Amino acid sequence: MTSPPLVSVIVAARNSASTLEACLQALAAQDYPRLEAIVVDDGSEDDTAAIAEAAGARVVRTPAVGASSARNLGLQVANGEIVAFTDGDCVAGIGWATALVDALHSSGATGVGGRQVNVFPPGRQTLRDAFEAFFRAASIVSDYTRGDDRPRHVQHNASCCSAYLITPVRDVGGFTPGLWPGEDVDLDLRLAARGGTFYYVPWAVVHHHRPGTFPWFRRMMRRYGEAERRLVRQHGRRRVIDYVPAMVGLVLAVQVLFLLPAARGLVAALDGALLLGGLGLLAATTPIRLWPAVILFGITAIWEWHIGWLLAPRNHA
Repeated sequence: MTSPPLVSVIVAARNSASTLEACLQALAAQDYPRLEAIVVDDGSEDDTAAIAEAAGARVVRTPAVGASSARNLGLQVANGEIVAFTDGDCVAGIGWATALVDALHSSGATGVGGRQVNVFPPGRQTLRDAFEAFFRAASIVSDYTRGDDRPRHVQHNASCCSAYLITPVRDVGGFTPGLWPGEDVDLDLRLAARGGTFYYVPWAVVHHHRPGTFPWFRRMMRRYGEAERRLVRQHGRRRVIDYVPAMVGLVLAVQVLFLLPAARGLVAALDGALLLGGLGLLAATTPIRLWPAVILFGITAIWEWHIGWLLAPRNHA
């Protein structure tokens, strides 16, 4: 009987002492029979490395080099035919690795990904529900998170819950050093340019522990706007979200026409259509009790994301 392929799970971690033990315990409890855990300690100033060693993981130590280069160091020492990635603040479900491996085989894809379940600190359940609802609504332009139960081919999977055939990843040089966030999108775009395909399997689940504060959300949105601008500079416009700045700019430019009496009816009609569309999207994705929080998330996300887009430097340093 043929042995199942070895899966090398790479966890790039920096100052992850508070969450890493749970992450590694979950990997040790996987129902998949052949798995090695590799923790790359990315310049931590806490007990990250000691916790990883105590849990039986293979530990690679490095000065702070960033998530992309840290994962590449893990790729250099990985022994598996399949490489999986998760984060030090993620706790994988017991069948996570099995689901990813099975999906790789059944779909014929180069890479597969699963479902993130966001976990906020106690007492912030309403904020978590609003966060989830916001991303359900934003799914019309973004594939950052998926909460549905429909397996399918996709353009991209988040690196905190993903697995790949290791050879294609090595062939493209792994992750782009210095690029974060967006390094996982960049990897998938480069793999796709060589014919790579990607698949989503919702029963491969990780519970992603988040700070769960509004300032954290603002910083995240600004980082993602910056990352998207860098990706567009590198790869061109490949995703719906890459056209958002132009669409927002067009809507704002149209508002100037309201100064012309002859155009006011047209502007009002356009604004009304946008308002109705937004309300329809909210009605389809969000309980009414969460509408105020989701609208606040949406306004904040648009503002911070565009600031990040406009201020994005031209290098990855």
